[in-house]
Amino acid sequence: MIFLRLLGVGAVYGLGFMFVKSLFPEPFALLILQGGGTSEGNLTLISLVYIGVGLISGLMAAPIFGGLLLLRRGSGDGNPSASRLTLSLALALLMGVISGLLTLGAYATGILPAGGVLDPLRLIRASNFPTGTPLLVVWTIARDLLPAGLTGLFLSPVAGGLLQRLYEGDRPREQKHYELEDS
Repeated sequence: MIFLRLLGVGAVYGLGFMFVKSLFPEPFALLILQGGGTSEGNLTLISLVYIGVGLISGLMAAPIFGGLLLLRRGSGDGNPSASRLTLSLALALLMGVISGLLTLGAYATGILPAGGVLDPLRLIRASNFPTGTPLLVVWTIARDLLPAGLTGLFLSPVAGGLLQRLYEGDRPREQKHYELEDS
């Protein structure tokens, strides 16, 4: 039951990530402005791959993050409080890392055409200094963190509650009690 809820949250975050990522000057803006093929290749294919990567990364990140929350819950830590925003941003940033890895994989396997402006492997392969390649790989993965972070920010009021309940588990919520003083 928890797994299905996590997949639902992952789908919501994945869809949100798709739309937020489409606002950045990657495939959708190019597709609208160019309307066909360019040096990037078929922009419709690029757009569909980026859309799929957003959705798949959400579906992959939510069960991984949920498993991490369940492990943390079982560790018996004394502080059960975590805000919706913190949990939502953590899930979204994990989703951004997975998206960056999937994008690198799409270019490495030839699903997306090599050599275009959006191809991160072109820049990585052209790196001639020793620290350049790892730094460029990290940068390629990190470029998805901004849209993912914005997704987490926007979706924290909507889906953050489920993440918070999963994190807190069966622990009763702390309620503040106020006493009236007689004078």
